[in-house]
This record gives sequence, C-alpha cells and structure tokens, in this order.
Amino acid sequence: MDIEDMIRKARSGDVESYGPIVTELQGRLRTFIAAFCPDRDQVDEVAQRTFIRAYEHLGDYKPGTRFYAWLKAIAGKMLLAELEVQRREARNQRRHLAHLEATACREHLATEASDRRLELAEALQTCLDKLPARHRQLIRRRYEEPEPVAAIARDINRSEGGVKVT
Repeated sequence: MDIEDMIRKARSGDVESYGPIVTELQGRLRTFIAAFCPDRDQVDEVAQRTFIRAYEHLGDYKPGTRFYAWLKAIAGKMLLAELEVQRREARNQRRHLAHLEATACREHLATEASDRRLELAEALQTCLDKLPARHRQLIRRRYEEPEPVAAIARDINRSEGGVKVT
C-alpha cells in the first residue's frame, strides 16, 4: 500500500493507517528537523508534534501532491514556533539573571554600608571616650537624648551659642 492509500484511509477515519506513514517518514523528517535544531530531544519533540498536527489537519492535505513536502512545511512552522519559545525563555532568563545580580549587588552594598556605619560608630565611640566626662555628658544630652539646646544652656549656665560650639 502506498502513502496516498494510507492517507486516504486515515482521512476516512482509519486511525491505524496513520502509523505506517509515521514509520516510513519519521527518519527523513527527523533528519530535516535536525538540520535546523541540533538538540536531539527537541528534534524528537518537534517531529512528534509535526506528525500530530499533520494528522489533525489531514483534511487540509491535497491528495496527489507531495505529502512529505507538506509535512516538512508543518515541521518548519513547528520549528519557528519552538525557536520563538526558546527566544522568549532566553530573554526571560536574562531578565531574571539581571534581577538576581541587582538584588545581590544591593544586598552587598547594604552590608558594606552597614559595616561602614558600624566602623564609624566604633570610631566615634573611641573619640567620645577620650573626652572629659562633662563634655561627653553634653554630647549625650544633645544627641543621644535629644534635649533642646536652650534647656542644656540653662542647666550649665551658658549661652545657647556656647553650648552649640562646646
């Protein structure tokens, strides 16, 4: 039985007659697909989807024309669709990677800034420890327990300007 007979039977509802068509053409079709798609798993996937699509659209095939050429045209469209999916996935992966890199960079900078703030706080504490006790007390009152300059000036019998420069 030739391919046209098998196609005719498949078109009339004989599902079993499509199997020999697949068997006869799958090697050639995979070779055609592999010329554009080096990934073996994708070759198999595109070939399988091509045969399924061809079966679903057997009614569109014009008997007497070259079935394999029609099948290759379907495979070409499947390949283009697959390449578009891969392109989209690659773009999404690049975006995701850029997001991860930016997040890691922000976290690194935040850690660096936090470390720097800690270093500065330790240096400031060292400087404060070197001051006379009464000056440390004034600084604490002004900055740790934000007390108005006027209140501090009144308590130590100084002008507000004198407190600001002390």
